[in-house]
Amino acid sequence: MLAEQKVVMIRPVAVGGRCPRTARQSGSCLRASVRALRHSGRRLLAALAAGLGLALLTPAQQVALQVDLRGGDQLQVTALRGSPADGYRAEVDGRERRLDPADVLAIRSGAARAAELLRAELRGGDVVYGALAGGDEIGDGLELLSPVLGKVALPIDRLRALVQPGVHLADQRLPEGVDEAVFVPTGRGYDLVAGTLHRFGPGGVSFQAEASDAPRWYAPTKFSSVQLRAAMAPEQPSPATLWTRTADRVGVRVRSFEPEGVTVELEGGEARALRWADVACVVFHERLVHLSDLEPTRVVESAFDGVVAHPWQRDGCVAGGGELQVLGRAYGRGIGAHSKSRLTFRAPDGATHFRTRVAIDDSAAELPLRAHAVARVLVGADVAFEVDDLQPGERPRDSGLLPVRPGDEVTLVVDFGRGRDLGDRVDWLLPMFLTRAGS
Repeated sequence: MLAEQKVVMIRPVAVGGRCPRTARQSGSCLRASVRALRHSGRRLLAALAAGLGLALLTPAQQVALQVDLRGGDQLQVTALRGSPADGYRAEVDGRERRLDPADVLAIRSGAARAAELLRAELRGGDVVYGALAGGDEIGDGLELLSPVLGKVALPIDRLRALVQPGVHLADQRLPEGVDEAVFVPTGRGYDLVAGTLHRFGPGGVSFQAEASDAPRWYAPTKFSSVQLRAAMAPEQPSPATLWTRTADRVGVRVRSFEPEGVTVELEGGEARALRWADVACVVFHERLVHLSDLEPTRVVESAFDGVVAHPWQRDGCVAGGGELQVLGRAYGRGIGAHSKSRLTFRAPDGATHFRTRVAIDDSAAELPLRAHAVARVLVGADVAFEVDDLQPGERPRDSGLLPVRPGDEVTLVVDFGRGRDLGDRVDWLLPMFLTRAGS
């Protein structure tokens, strides 16, 4: 069940003047007061929701989930219940269907848009957006206040960087020989301050420069990023990854599904209950290998004019690195590519099949031109799947289950369509090798 909400008792008051003293008139006044309070409360709640980017669900509304199954089916689900231990029950076309948790690959609810807040990037791929809420005295932890996850404690030994909105780490790299640094913005760029991180707090970061005798506090508005080279990956991989509507990406263990949302267990064992309106997608990792976790054996990229402006991206759109999104839904895992590109991967041990979907990313619809691309999947030298008319605003095309054997080469090809390569932001959605149990 989702977390209980605090109940606040409100005493009815007169609205629009003093209440008459008679019982009947007082009763009318009370009913008018209650109606006015309800109306103003709804307006206040709607205003708060609009300001925070929330989506309000009324009792009459139903969720519309997409559930991908291992066998290749994609279900349109209006209610989901159950737990990994007891199995799932999905409402599909008004009927209940039982699902084996091992057969569920992904669940999509909505879009993911990065919040204009500090971004904590952790080794292993986790990302949390939020306001700096504090840290511990000995410098082992950092607390962010996330719009969706609430207050989240992050271990410093996992932290790669704490970054301001709009800052790309590719533009601020730690030089060789520097393990910890604060990047301070200037009018022309930034200054790098190498030294030692002491701790985080509500006032920012306490950092001691190499040439200084004592640490000083840098307010959150006074640094563009804080970076640590020695960040460590989690001891155990999570069985699933959760993306929130504000683009938080956290490894989780699913505890249960309810019609209203999902309860997950974060790293460290703390539980969080989220409504579906706050969930973008949940992607599972058992008995499969995501292509974005592998290193390609060959990469060949070229542009129509010879200069590659947008190299391929892991788990992000090829232009800008935003979330992989098609028709308003985030897919989480995948590869963003541009025409013209060929990415080759080798099937891992235990692989039995390869599958993917492919589409033009939603961001291409914002461009003043219409993208058009060709996509192919090669197994060895043979074309196993081809789409020659990828365009924005269309449903993803499904490759189906393509048989492979360990060691086979699978190549994702994006080629020019009509209109050169402009806007060809192609998303390979959830490309994966399905593996045998125990492999």
